[in-house]
Amino acid sequence: MGDNPDAISTRMIMQSLAPDADKGEEGKTTLITDFLTRLNKLNLGHDHRMVELFEANLRYGNRLIALFKVCKELRVSLTDELINSIAANIADVGGFAHLLKLTKEVGIAPDSLSLKILFNAAKHESTIAQSTRKLSEASALDLATFEFMLKYPEQSFKISQLIINLQKNAYSATTLVEKLSSSSLSASQMSTAIDLLNLTLEHDLYYPGVVDILLRQKQYIDKIYEGTKKLTAAHLVLGDYFELLEHSPQQANIFAKNVLLLHNASLINYHNLEDMRVVSTLGSGAFHFMKHLQQADMLDTKNYQKICRHNGLLNQQKVIEALSNLPLMVTFRTEELERMLDLMNKPTLSDHDMQEFNEILNGYFISSEYSPGH
Repeated sequence: MGDNPDAISTRMIMQSLAPDADKGEEGKTTLITDFLTRLNKLNLGHDHRMVELFEANLRYGNRLIALFKVCKELRVSLTDELINSIAANIADVGGFAHLLKLTKEVGIAPDSLSLKILFNAAKHESTIAQSTRKLSEASALDLATFEFMLKYPEQSFKISQLIINLQKNAYSATTLVEKLSSSSLSASQMSTAIDLLNLTLEHDLYYPGVVDILLRQKQYIDKIYEGTKKLTAAHLVLGDYFELLEHSPQQANIFAKNVLLLHNASLINYHNLEDMRVVSTLGSGAFHFMKHLQQADMLDTKNYQKICRHNGLLNQQKVIEALSNLPLMVTFRTEELERMLDLMNKPTLSDHDMQEFNEILNGYFISSEYSPGH
């Protein structure tokens, strides 16, 4: 009676491993024999590359078997690319197998996804699975959305919540997913962008153009988010807010601070676009100076208008640094603030005027580190 074909295949593979056995690696050989036996019993074939993978990664036998079973079930071919990807990401084969099973569960063809993004996402497969099922139950899952979550696996739960929020507000997520997925946002920037978009939905500020603005100003997205949080918390955001921000996105956080300060002083109407445009031209130097005016009960319409007309001096970096770093307990005298306002309002500032302004600031520093005149 002839030899069983399975036995012949097993014997051939074992013969190829004979040099190892000759070196006294009986334990390793036994493990490989057991691995081959399991492959045979599960009808997973006799591909020598499977055995080579196991031989190089003896601790991952169960995970490799589980992966090979999933590949067979889903008819995923063991191409050289897949074998090499498994070898390069052996610690993540379990997560990769779970993601493959997830594709079957939600009706996505695994061959429509790149191996690279699947393996990159494998570490976060449980979060992706939770988010994917959530979207599937809401009839909001498609291939593009699934790929988006695989590209940003740590943000997958936030992504699913954003898409569901869009759906609840009768917005299509298709274009948003396409733009965000094809962007070059880092994982951290994407997390902030999603938080910001959810915030706009919560406060009825969202419109599709917001996404374009955020992508254009991605380097300032943290400042935009912080500023938006401040204003939405005080219910002080108008419809043109993001267009205004785009003129000076790096000032987004300080813009919010100025709006809050001036609104509380009843000096602006945040519904008035022109009022907000003027505020958007003010920087951090103006903010700190107006805080001192407020402290002295001098932040009124007249003095605010002076600052709006002539704030070039307050935009000088040395002056900004000095005002930002004044000791906490500093209180300017009324006559000092009046003199600083007078100097700011001169049509042309002479060197002597600049020196006088700086000397007032310098008088409140123990050291000259932040003194604008140094």
